[in-house]
Amino acid sequence: MAIRIRRFAPTVLAMAVAGAAAPWAQAQQDGARATGLEEVIVTAERREASLQDTPISVLAFGADMLEKLNVDDLGDIQFSVPNLSMRQFPNSQASLRTYMRGVGNNDVGMSTDPSVGVYIDGIYMARSIGLGSEVASLERIEVLRGPQGSLYGRNTIGGAINMITAKPKGEWGFKGGLSAGDRDYVKARAEVDTARVAGLAAKLSLMKSEKDGWIENDGRGPNFGDNDSAAGRLAINWSPSDNFSADYAYDYSDVDSGTIYYQNIGPSQFGFESVPFRSDRQDNVRPRVPFEESNVEVSGHSLTLAWEISDDLTLKSLTGYREVEQDIYQDYGANPVTTRLFANAPFLNEQDQFSQEFQLLGKLMDGGLEYVLGAYYFEEEGDEDTIDYITLPLAYYPPYPPDMTLNEFELPRRVSTANNDATALYGHFTWTPAALEQLHLTLGVRYSEDEREIETAQYASGFQFFSTKADDTWDNTSADFTVSYDISDDVNVYGKYVEGYKTGGFNIRGTSVVAATTPVSEETVGTWEAGIKSQFLDDRVRLNAALFTSDYEDIQLSFAAIGDPTNTVLYNAGKASIDGAELDLTALITDSLVLTLGYGYLDTSVDEVIDPATGANLVNTAKYALPSAPENSFTADLDYTFPSFGYGELVLNVNYASIDESEFVSTPTFGYNIPEYDLWNARLTLRELCLGEGRAAVAIWGKNLADEEYLLDGIESFPWSQMVAPFGESRTWGVDLTYEY
Repeated sequence: MAIRIRRFAPTVLAMAVAGAAAPWAQAQQDGARATGLEEVIVTAERREASLQDTPISVLAFGADMLEKLNVDDLGDIQFSVPNLSMRQFPNSQASLRTYMRGVGNNDVGMSTDPSVGVYIDGIYMARSIGLGSEVASLERIEVLRGPQGSLYGRNTIGGAINMITAKPKGEWGFKGGLSAGDRDYVKARAEVDTARVAGLAAKLSLMKSEKDGWIENDGRGPNFGDNDSAAGRLAINWSPSDNFSADYAYDYSDVDSGTIYYQNIGPSQFGFESVPFRSDRQDNVRPRVPFEESNVEVSGHSLTLAWEISDDLTLKSLTGYREVEQDIYQDYGANPVTTRLFANAPFLNEQDQFSQEFQLLGKLMDGGLEYVLGAYYFEEEGDEDTIDYITLPLAYYPPYPPDMTLNEFELPRRVSTANNDATALYGHFTWTPAALEQLHLTLGVRYSEDEREIETAQYASGFQFFSTKADDTWDNTSADFTVSYDISDDVNVYGKYVEGYKTGGFNIRGTSVVAATTPVSEETVGTWEAGIKSQFLDDRVRLNAALFTSDYEDIQLSFAAIGDPTNTVLYNAGKASIDGAELDLTALITDSLVLTLGYGYLDTSVDEVIDPATGANLVNTAKYALPSAPENSFTADLDYTFPSFGYGELVLNVNYASIDESEFVSTPTFGYNIPEYDLWNARLTLRELCLGEGRAAVAIWGKNLADEEYLLDGIESFPWSQMVAPFGESRTWGVDLTYEY
């Protein structure tokens, strides 16, 4: 039974604080001062700083925590970050729809952009394609909630996610691992560090994994949810002197995956009683058409140069080049009804991008004024090629004869290209008055220009319906202002106002000249936020909280065209209001027990959706909502180290997530949504086992231990007006063996 988190979250948090106080008080009576929580360092403000001194609602996950949480790819962290949702695209497990604080996108083509920025070592990853692939050798993931204003700029109106990879250690070392589990899961990984020679050091990381899908395909093709992944990363550091360093990295990932299975979860809204449906998860299916596997390849180069000109001045250069190539099949209709209508719809996409950023980080006035000045350039180009197929004439209605021959024919083919350019200048200044060192005033401003060019054409059976070109430019000035105050060495409060924007664009998949060439304006968000960062009880308890309210305007909404879920209509829909809160607590209850709790609250309202044809406010006649914006989200993590028994160290980690119901899309869906659900995961590790000159560890883990049946997404099927939706991964388990020296 799902647990309503709104009923128990405040009580649990209060009990956690009280529970942390009791052992601390006893330790004081015994005259001993236990070790407190470790300091967390983040780079959310483009320079290293303590998490507690950073006036942003941010969470950070180090490599050890990512392993304990069984994070295989970026999407797994959503169950540890309240107010974050990362949904797989229906046609590729390696691509993610990312929402933060209720702001995000259901569909992102080459002519539109995401609302949450994702970065790897400071390099922006422009496309959602490939975000779900595994990154080798992660050191830390930082999640910055809310618009990021001057320091990050375009396309971070929901927030930003920073992936920081491990740098070469400069000494010989090796770390390897083997994993196995149910559904024929196998994984091998290896990491090698070299010694530093002539200022050069390198790290090579490799990974290969395979796993069968959780929905068995009794027909032709792979199982639904199959995954075959490979990833690698080469990092080279050159430090010829104490004040200069150059970090080069190359990363590559290749993911072959079966699409997740979309099944009919409810009856036809048009009364077709013969159309079957099931509200519970199907474990096996037999599609009527061959089911194809999809492939996504992602690679990238980055070069970061850092020159410490003086103790108070550093110049940095960040250069990045990335490529994406995907060959996927959009099997939306992979169920007994709609596979007789829609077969494999090939979607081919290639994209490459280049970015260059210069940063000047410095201090003036004896450190009283800290600043970051930056200049940014970005360009990308890409193409999309989509073909839809129908597998029988629409005159047929269910039930179908079991021996029916399916005759496939082609719908219009779309071939599109896009070129996107962006430039920006920004400054971020923090002043601490000498007369009042507890006060910190921060002002940031960023000026941006964006330009898009598109070309799109549609064909069918060799006949060209239309071909058209379009281009447009946009500019934006965003500002942010923060006031923070140190109440004590362990407690500080802040208030801030932040502006953010998402670039304008085109509906490159439009089925007419007008639809494809009419530009949409920028989205904008203005957010007021107040927060507190605190540590107390001898640094054994860390409690951070934030309250915020946002005005979300000129929302770009992408609607699935009736009858063709691979085609969309895009326009600036109107306005929404978002109020919310976030609370993060970590308590070192005893030296062996750490409890981490997180809570997120969202109150969202779509206030205006203007019909571009009539000018009417559609909110007055139908229910609209922000998708992937659950009212409550709660996470808990318990980490316990057992008493020593003379052979290694035994550690148990249990984590839990409870997510309220949320909407699939912004438009009305006949009452269907993603119901609330709860997930339990656990990991038991025996580590610090001496083996030769190194150390070994063995772990057994499980995900979705209660085998919860929960939905990931949903679309309206054609032509019976049913809701089809995929279920999340069923219970799974595995064993990890690792060795390091």
